[in-house]
Order: sequence, then structure tokens, then C-alpha cells
Amino acid sequence: MTKKIILSSIFSMALLISHVTYAQQKEVKGNQTSKENVNSEITKAKDLFKEGKKADASKILTNIMKTNPDNREAVQMWLMINMKRSPTAEVDAVKLLDSLGKIYPKNTGILFFTTFLQCENGMNDKALVNVEKLIKVQADSSDNWILKGQILSALKKHEQALTSFEKALTLNPNRSDVWGMKASAQAKLGKMDDAIATCNKIIELFPKDESSLYNRACIYSLKGDKANALKDLTKALGTNKELKEQAKKDEDFKSLWDDADFKKLTE
Repeated sequence: MTKKIILSSIFSMALLISHVTYAQQKEVKGNQTSKENVNSEITKAKDLFKEGKKADASKILTNIMKTNPDNREAVQMWLMINMKRSPTAEVDAVKLLDSLGKIYPKNTGILFFTTFLQCENGMNDKALVNVEKLIKVQADSSDNWILKGQILSALKKHEQALTSFEKALTLNPNRSDVWGMKASAQAKLGKMDDAIATCNKIIELFPKDESSLYNRACIYSLKGDKANALKDLTKALGTNKELKEQAKKDEDFKSLWDDADFKKLTE
């Protein structure tokens, strides 16, 4: 199945660009710096970094971490400024965040990205402990439940992962990728009819989602329903021919790799 997951490279900023951060969902209270001021300070930090003033930029961002402990953008920007560009960058970043977390122990943004990077780098047992801490203080954050679901999936605890994805969708039903994660978890549990029903829901809710037909084709293939698998795959390839190469390597279609009709469709 194709996967559009929030756990992408830290440098992509996919999470913060594509989705509203948890801090932005909350009403500013007490002595927290206003949202407008925070955005202004982050912009200032970006400009200072571009000017080569890394220390000054980092100082602004750590000040935000202190005054706005649920703001994730400041943490992510701090990481982008301070991470080394190397093959071990994300592992080293976990150590950086551990040190930062000791200075700002109440900052949930630091904890989120620590967990995020632990999951990225296979430290799933540690990530699971941390995501439970996040959920304890931010139970209404769909991102936290998505992250938990992905950690549990990596640990092959698919029943618990499914529960987490369902909770995330209760909080935010507008994420087609999370519906896809739910379908994937159902398929891994052998609940093929449920997975197909979930894919049908995705197609109903997100008719422009190009991955939905491909994903349903995968599940039909796993179920042993060649006719429907090829029917959906044909439609999916009609909108995205690049999926041909993916289908040839996708383990979900392994039972069809030697099938003449499948070969003709993906040639």
C-alpha cells in the first residue's frame, strides 16, 4: 500500500506545513506569548539564521520553548538550525533533544520530536514510552495518536495500532492518510472486509485522493480477489502511471506478479 505518513524527514517540515500544530489549536492563556508574537519571533529567527547568526536565532527559539511549551514549530526550527547534515544526523538529534529536554522538561514540543525521531530510527520501545507521556498531557491531539499508531505498527502490535488510528480519526476525520493507516492495520490483522470498507470510506470522503484505489487494489489482492484487484489497479494507473513500477515490487501484489493479466497491466 502507498503510505502518506507524518513521520517524514525532519528537514521536510511536512508535519508543520501540512497540518496545524497542537499549539496553534490551543487558546493562548495566561502569560504565554501571543500567537502573533511567536510567529514574528520565529520569522526573526529564520532571518538571523540566513544571516549566519546561528546563536542568536537559537536563543530566540529556546525563549519560545520556555514561554510556549506546546509550540512545536520553534523546536523543529531549532533542530533544523542545530542538526548536522550527516548520515547519523537524526540519531544525533535525539541526543540534542534529550539535553534540551532537561533544560525545558515541560516542553511537549521537545518530547514530540524526540519521540518522532526515535520512531524514525527504530527506537520504538523508547518512543512508545514517550508517546504515552505526550498523550497523558495532550489526549486531544490527533497527531499524538497517529504517532502512537505508527510506533505500534512498527512493533507489529496491529490491534493496538488500529485503536490508536481510530482515536486519531475521532479527533480529526479529515486526514485521508490516517484512514489509509487504519485500512492497513485492518489488513494486517486479516480483517480484509473491514479494510475494504475503510477504503470505500476514503474514496467517498476524498474522491481526489489518488492513492485510495491503489490501496484498495492491494487489499483485494491480499484477499485473493484478482478481478477486483486488477479493476482498481487499472483505474489507479489511469491517473498515475508511475504506480506501475511500485506495483511490480509491492509485496501486496506478490500473488499476482506471475499472473499474465497483471504483467500486461504493469508492462
